[in-house]
Amino acid sequence: MKYPRIILDKKEYELIKALIHPISESTSLMNSCISRLREELKTAELFTNGADFPQDVIRLNSIVDVNTPFGIMKIQLVLPENSNSEQKRISILTPMGSALIGYAEKDKIMWEFPNGTHEVEILKVSHSQF
Repeated sequence: MKYPRIILDKKEYELIKALIHPISESTSLMNSCISRLREELKTAELFTNGADFPQDVIRLNSIVDVNTPFGIMKIQLVLPENSNSEQKRISILTPMGSALIGYAEKDKIMWEFPNGTHEVEILKVSHSQF
């Protein structure tokens, strides 16, 4: 990891906490990803000034190039109501979305997907239009 813990904008942190609060704990893949995200939120570094937020860190609406077991993908990380698989807009509540939020360019992370645990490498992060 480039930074010692995930990095989030304070407003986005509060929004994510509100989104995951009603999701119950269970053994399903989705809930295990949310449980891991809950744990990461406990130690997240929070920024209140957007100008100070590192530009290489994934946040809501970031456009991200990732190397996955399925190949290199370009996705945009969005709120659940804005997700659209055809447009490659991935909800932060999906296994991939919850794996990426708060991580930085060049980070390699191990994450559990429907077909098993795999390494994901963050190749590029941008904050412009998709």
